[in-house]
Amino acid sequence: MNSYKIILFLFLSLFTVFSLISKAETVLSGGKTTVFQKGPDAFGLPLANITRINRRAHVVGNSFFNKNWVFAPSSTTARDGLGPLYHARSCSGCHVRDGRGAPPQNNKSGIGLVFRLNVPGMPDGDPTLGLQLAINAAPGVEPEGKVKIKYEIINETLSNGETVSLRKPKYTLVANPVYGEPHPQILLGPRLAQPLVGLGLLESIDKNTILNLADPDDKDADGISGKVNYVLNEENGKIELGRFGWKANQPSLRLQTAIAFLRDMGITSSIHPKEDFASKQEKIIKRNKDNEGPDIDHSKLERVVTYLRTLAPPAQRDPEAETIRKGEEIFVQIGCAKCHVQTLKTGSNLAINELENQTIRPYTDLLLHDMGDGLADGINHAKASGKEWRTPPLWGIGLTEIVNGNVFFLHDGRARNLQEAIMWHGGEGFSAKKAYSNLSKKERSLVLNFLRSL
Repeated sequence: MNSYKIILFLFLSLFTVFSLISKAETVLSGGKTTVFQKGPDAFGLPLANITRINRRAHVVGNSFFNKNWVFAPSSTTARDGLGPLYHARSCSGCHVRDGRGAPPQNNKSGIGLVFRLNVPGMPDGDPTLGLQLAINAAPGVEPEGKVKIKYEIINETLSNGETVSLRKPKYTLVANPVYGEPHPQILLGPRLAQPLVGLGLLESIDKNTILNLADPDDKDADGISGKVNYVLNEENGKIELGRFGWKANQPSLRLQTAIAFLRDMGITSSIHPKEDFASKQEKIIKRNKDNEGPDIDHSKLERVVTYLRTLAPPAQRDPEAETIRKGEEIFVQIGCAKCHVQTLKTGSNLAINELENQTIRPYTDLLLHDMGDGLADGINHAKASGKEWRTPPLWGIGLTEIVNGNVFFLHDGRARNLQEAIMWHGGEGFSAKKAYSNLSKKERSLVLNFLRSL
């Protein structure tokens, strides 16, 4: 009898443990890859299930991601090739602690916000300044200029009469006259550096999963018409599904990384072997380096890509707390989850096996949505219009202040907190914004607390 009780006790104990594990897995942000870190380094940890080989590649990639690059020629040949025109000296200069950038404050210089340049009908950007503004330059070379930011305050009223003050930015380009006058129709596209957690998991989502979420013609008549951005893969020349960037304008982390090296730091690679100069700049800029071939070789580029693929999403805090669960229920009820899809599953990943077949909670559909005139920048990219933006993932968003020391949100950092970000939603997001503004103060607090738990 005693033996029977012992066996029964052990069985019930194991059942309880497995039940808890099963329950926990349903709320883990990145499945088995999830890390449990709440501090300043929460965005910089490798996958919880990473293998020894990939951990070594992660560490090497981390080094090249964080260290400053230098001008060539240099005795530090492993890290030379910066510029001659550039925005930042390192990847981490914009993605501080692998997190979110911040817009310049009081018009002081800052590198967390870059500016894409566009002229309607000109695929190569501005003929004078190119596709992205370079605010820094090598010795003997002039930077392209800077952007001044001025904010207009717009007040929105919530259901209880509470007022929310929103900042509407106005950008003024101050171009360096050495390169000539920019085109009179130039458009400035601000792009805040995004957090990097879970990128490998997002890359591992099967394209059919994303296609099944798309509803470009709004056939279900819910006012949400998410669509896929199809973009050029510059390595193989094929048109592929876009996943990364504010407008889903890159199909893979490898291509996203290579274009960031080129435009943000002036570092060439096997994918982009030539500097990204505008045609008028070729005659003005004197090359400050004489090394032939790519500035970053294939091996180093791959290590940085592996580093990005193996950055783990942090776990949600207190997911079983009643207030958090209630906040998520309201989040779903008011329509936020129609774009910020809660649960997805990864497929295969030939590069990183640890990412395969994971049930994840990124709160994105990776689709483009029309967010209205208020957030529009007028810049088209492939299938994305000037009013369309890819749904940004929300995992880790509640740790932004702890990791990055700020709470600036949206593509240009205009929102100073989560509530302001919600209140800027227009277009397909307007109904959710309206529903949020009509909630009671307590209900809005529950939604915000839920978001802070992610």
